[in-house]
Amino acid sequence: MDLIKIEGLAMTGFVRNVEIVDCGDSRAKLRVETIEGNVMETACIEKDAARRNYGVIRLYLKWSSNIRKDDN
Repeated sequence: MDLIKIEGLAMTGFVRNVEIVDCGDSRAKLRVETIEGNVMETACIEKDAARRNYGVIRLYLKWSSNIRKDDN
């Protein structure tokens, strides 16, 4: 799945968890679980890029949980 789509899901509160998965070479991919239990993965990318994208998605998860609290 495209990283931008995963970021959009994370920003809007539809991602439950994100993790980095090693691709067996100098690359890694991101795996996310949605709130519905679906699992999606990005393509394998450079490990440094995967770590940066992981950090961004973790921030989106934090922000989206704060937004949901404000909506109640």
